[in-house]
Amino acid sequence: MRNAYWQKWGLFISSYFPLYLWLIFSQLNYSKNIKIQLTNMNGLIFYGILFLFSIIAIVQIVILLRMNGSQRDPLPKKLQVEPESDSLMNYVITYIMPFLTLNINDTKSLIGNLFLFLVIGSIYVGSSATFLNPILGLLGYKVFGVSGYKNGHHLISKLSFDELETARNNGESVLTYRIGEGIYLVKGAPHA
Repeated sequence: MRNAYWQKWGLFISSYFPLYLWLIFSQLNYSKNIKIQLTNMNGLIFYGILFLFSIIAIVQIVILLRMNGSQRDPLPKKLQVEPESDSLMNYVITYIMPFLTLNINDTKSLIGNLFLFLVIGSIYVGSSATFLNPILGLLGYKVFGVSGYKNGHHLISKLSFDELETARNNGESVLTYRIGEGIYLVKGAPHA
């Protein structure tokens, strides 16, 4: 259970990966010596943390997409699927807006944004919102709200709504991997 808690934090950190890259490149002043900017105290801490979080994000996504421990099961006949792109877009807007005003030379800005990051992370982890991950969306995965699925409330899959429906109707097996409480990553080519 402890491992699941840290996996949720890893998924939360990974959800900000595009933002880390944006912050790294947007905070540098390219008309000044970049090495000095990276090695001064504020830069060393700021860019060091972003680099560490970027590594955690990459490792977490690779682990997730490898789906170690996944199972091949048919989708239940009583499964009801609904696309749910709105919640992912709301999450993207929520997490981007505060960081657009980040100033690494202003201690108040850094502390305020760190506090906000931890609050959003606590909510994300506490509410098992691991399906809200823009990286998965960038990789072509879609979020579906479901009912009638073995203690599941969300599926994340590259399969389209129609492909999931066809797999369900035909009793075809798909590869499933539990990534959080009630959240499953689903892979498979129903017509392969």
